[in-house]
Amino acid sequence: MPVVPGKISAHADGYVLSRSAGEYARLVIQAQLWSPFTDRVLAAAGLGEGMTALDAGCGPGEVMRLMGRRVGPAGRVTGVDIDPKVGALGLERLQTEEPGDFHFHTANLLTGETVPGAPFDLVFCRFLLLHMDDPVAMVRRLAALTRPGGTLVMMDYVMDTMRIAPHHPVLARGIEIINGTLAGAGRPLDAGLRLMEWSRAAGLPMPHGTDIQARLEIMGPDPTTARAIEGFGPQAIRLGLATEDEIARLPDAFRAITAKGEHLLHAPTVTAIWTTVGG
Repeated sequence: MPVVPGKISAHADGYVLSRSAGEYARLVIQAQLWSPFTDRVLAAAGLGEGMTALDAGCGPGEVMRLMGRRVGPAGRVTGVDIDPKVGALGLERLQTEEPGDFHFHTANLLTGETVPGAPFDLVFCRFLLLHMDDPVAMVRRLAALTRPGGTLVMMDYVMDTMRIAPHHPVLARGIEIINGTLAGAGRPLDAGLRLMEWSRAAGLPMPHGTDIQARLEIMGPDPTTARAIEGFGPQAIRLGLATEDEIARLPDAFRAITAKGEHLLHAPTVTAIWTTVGG
């Protein structure tokens, strides 16, 4: 089916995926897969003992977990998300499982809502700008939440690097729905490559650090890609990219094929940049 470009979004804030228990579980798995790379970036960006840190678009709080371990008991970690349910679930898990000073606030950052504790020593976002109608405006807002001389860290996907081999029409269709839904909602598949462009357009200096990570895996019985198809499904139907019947059947068909352990996934590449704000 052809992709129909536009600005149609599943939610008023522009988020393209569903907001459901299944999607929240996928977000936790996704976060854990990228945790080693994220922790490496936080270390390189200088997050350390006693600092204050903000995770913008924190979702289930897995980056906050990494931040808390780096800033220690003398530091403070704050998460902000427009979805109160996922943030509250994340905060509950963190306060049960981790020592440290963790906070969560529900806010739409682009409306200028106050974030308690601002400005922060380090502000971070991961897989946030991909979902923004105006990523430059969001970068400006994140910079405003960073103290002068502090650090802004941004990470995002390059979605069109995703490949599965050997070719299978069902697996190829799954990727087509994921990327087609993003493109049809007006979301840039190359967000990770545009981080510096958006940062510079927001008036920030050249980044003083960059990193990139690819992930290659033998697919198994319940790949995160199948969960992503479920998450993108309602929006794909809304855009006319798939039928309800196809979305009902495709994830399980996808799982049945990958359960054989005969396919290799090149996940979307993730890039990161960090830069000093003001000061």
